[in-house]
Amino acid sequence: MGKAVFITGTGTDIGKTVVTSFLAFAFEQMGWKTAIYKPIQTGLAEDGRSFAEQYWYETRMEQKAAGLYCMEPAVSPHFAARLTNTTIEPKMIQQKLSELKHQYDFVFVEGAGGLAVPLIETEAGFYMTKDLIRDGELPIIIVSLAGLGAIHHAVTTVSYAKQHSLDVIGLVINQFDNQNAIHVDNVRTIQRLLDLPVLAKIPVLPNASKQALKELAQTWIERGEQTLLLGGLSVEV
Repeated sequence: MGKAVFITGTGTDIGKTVVTSFLAFAFEQMGWKTAIYKPIQTGLAEDGRSFAEQYWYETRMEQKAAGLYCMEPAVSPHFAARLTNTTIEPKMIQQKLSELKHQYDFVFVEGAGGLAVPLIETEAGFYMTKDLIRDGELPIIIVSLAGLGAIHHAVTTVSYAKQHSLDVIGLVINQFDNQNAIHVDNVRTIQRLLDLPVLAKIPVLPNASKQALKELAQTWIERGEQTLLLGGLSVEV
């Protein structure tokens, strides 16, 4: 059976989808059979017909992406479910993940928003993203930006994850500019405060094409930067 890892972010529009594509490309280049799983999708792509993440993966990146619950309103999953009369069933999400793990070496599960996003609302309360992760016993990678506000967002996200006993492998910094003093110092500060590895730094990509991400993945591998992530997943390098 393969391994699965959950990709979450310090907020919305952080770049989880770009990072998920990058990691999938990298693991494929290292010789593993890899799948992307986006169990809950809300909101449409620019074409007004396709679901945003599905459009990105399958049309722009030419990657296979499994989905389960796709809802048109671009709102929190629990609200989208109410608006569309959709019943989200965590057992179905876990069952689909189990099937993918039997078919692939690695499954990258992309979340919707951050860890504190409600997926289901019942009379008893809320079933949150962190509950889905915990039920699936999934380690997580946190995607963060590097600009102003990044320190607070990263620290609070990691604190929330630890509060709920989630296994944080490390962080991926997206839209990182190594010539920007704020970016450089923010990443240094985040690492010192959290004592977690930065697994990758994704630069600003004006044209985030398939070729650009594949080349970035190849460079990451050639530099040996994949070792921290593989170690966190208990995979021999």
